[in-house]
Amino acid sequence: MLTPRRQPLANRISWAAAICLALGGLFVTSCEHPPASNSTASSPTPRTEAIAAGVVLRADPNPVPGGTVAGKTTIRWKTGSDAVGDVYVGPAGSERLFASGPKGSQDAPWIQPGSTEFRLYNHADHKLLEQLTVTMPSVDASVSRPTETPISSPSP
Repeated sequence: MLTPRRQPLANRISWAAAICLALGGLFVTSCEHPPASNSTASSPTPRTEAIAAGVVLRADPNPVPGGTVAGKTTIRWKTGSDAVGDVYVGPAGSERLFASGPKGSQDAPWIQPGSTEFRLYNHADHKLLEQLTVTMPSVDASVSRPTETPISSPSP
């Protein structure tokens, strides 16, 4: 049995151990779950604002198959709401309107080797919703294509 003098010391140690265990348990459980985030999706683009839910801007096919003539892709977009969106094409600063509407698709039959930028903006405030780079490989002139060799028929 504990003497009256040692009993308060034992109680203090027991309480300290219980508090340490409780704090350790809280720490471990909070480390297992990431904190809730206000962003709805992560974006591969360098923009810092979060992409609105349901926003879509894509090209099919992308990359566009290479060749000697202009390539063709279909651009599909959705603003994620009933709001009208404007799809622009071209480098920043010299963009031109490509299509408009809350959602839709439109062919781009003039894709050239290299990259072509598409951007989806909210029509009302011209806020950038999404951007897309469509690529088409260039034809390498140093690669020769096989030519057909005529098969000679045997002489009679």
